[in-house]
Amino acid sequence: EYIGRIDDQVKVRGYRVELGEIESALRHIDGVKEAAVLARTGQSGSKELFGYISVKAGTNAEQVRSLLARSLPNYMVPAYIIEMENLPLTSNGKLNRKALPEPDFASKQTYIPPRNELEEQLALIWQEVLGIQRIGIGDSFFELGGHSIKAIE
Repeated sequence: EYIGRIDDQVKVRGYRVELGEIESALRHIDGVKEAAVLARTGQSGSKELFGYISVKAGTNAEQVRSLLARSLPNYMVPAYIIEMENLPLTSNGKLNRKALPEPDFASKQTYIPPRNELEEQLALIWQEVLGIQRIGIGDSFFELGGHSIKAIE
């Protein structure tokens, strides 16, 4: 059980979320050495959760996301999980949250355009719902800031 501090509580998509609870769940995943979670403005322009992890060899962000989704409600799973060699520390050895980098959305993956009419229609719908100009067939709805409420739109 996680017992947190009130200043670690944020509101994301209408839910109150304890960042420390998500960090604790991340740290309990085999292969995760360090973890931090922040609420920042995502690619869609709305507040999203960003998870920063340092992992052991053989573990990657997608595996961590999948395992985390089994133990937390969907709204608590970070939209973005950024792998780092080590999380930045202050001179006192504490996590330096201000030094955690903004994600580089552009370099995330190569753009692959829609290949047929159905993919084109889906891309246009996602662009409208998510407020993003260019969506390719390799993009993830959830990593672009989508969630269950946006999926209904």
